Amino acid sequence: MRVKSIKPVVPFYFGREDRKLFGCLHEPHEEGGRRCAVLICQPIGHEYVNSHRALRQLASRLAASGFPVLRFDYYGCGDSSGEIEQGSITRWLEDISSAVAELRARTGVFQVCVVGLRLGATLAALAGSRLENFAGLVLWEPIVSGSDYLNELVSLHEEMLRFRPRPKRSKNSQVYMEVLGFPLSGFLHAELEELDLAKTMERPAPRILVVRNAQADDESGLREHLYQSRARVDHQKLKAPEIWLPTPDGSLIVPAQVLQSVVSWVSGVSL
Repeated sequence: MRVKSIKPVVPFYFGREDRKLFGCLHEPHEEGGRRCAVLICQPIGHEYVNSHRALRQLASRLAASGFPVLRFDYYGCGDSSGEIEQGSITRWLEDISSAVAELRARTGVFQVCVVGLRLGATLAALAGSRLENFAGLVLWEPIVSGSDYLNELVSLHEEMLRFRPRPKRSKNSQVYMEVLGFPLSGFLHAELEELDLAKTMERPAPRILVVRNAQADDESGLREHLYQSRARVDHQKLKAPEIWLPTPDGSLIVPAQVLQSVVSWVSGVSL
């Protein structure tokens, strides 16, 4: 396949005036690119920070293969308006809908594939179930059980604090808890406690790729649910680092094999 040169990344704000969202558009340089655009749904909190470089590289690789690509920050996250304490699954699903509409308006391309990592994958699947117009969906290490995800966050937070002085209890501790430097509101905590992707999701897209680490256990509940939704599901287990976790030296890892696999799969969907 001939690799196309790409234009400089275009940063911009979009959405409602009272809740602007920040996005970055990666465009192929040449006219007559793919007839499919790609939206990337990022994780939140420390996972957003740790995976930022990899997802930017993924966007660049997709654009170099001819796809217009939009990365964006949810409300209360990154460079979007709002505070993280105001974030919620309900609001972020609306943000994905706005991002899809913005991507179509800016590129003139209706067909959209969505790639999500961790909670971003879960949000993408839930949004696809509601919108019913995604051409394809990549679920990269999706969060299936919200309660298990919360346990993971708390366990990691406790481990990181093991050899550090514990912070004084904040007067806002009843309103939100802090996980690795990022506040988690009581409302979002409650939403995550109720989240079970294998039970709450209709078919999010006609074609789905689930990417898992080769050493991870299979989420049989999710797999069975996806098959029952009558979607065409591909599973790939790849030995790759968990890029959303902090590294000892603070470096940000780019898993080249996973990125190439995602680009190849999306290219096949857009044919």
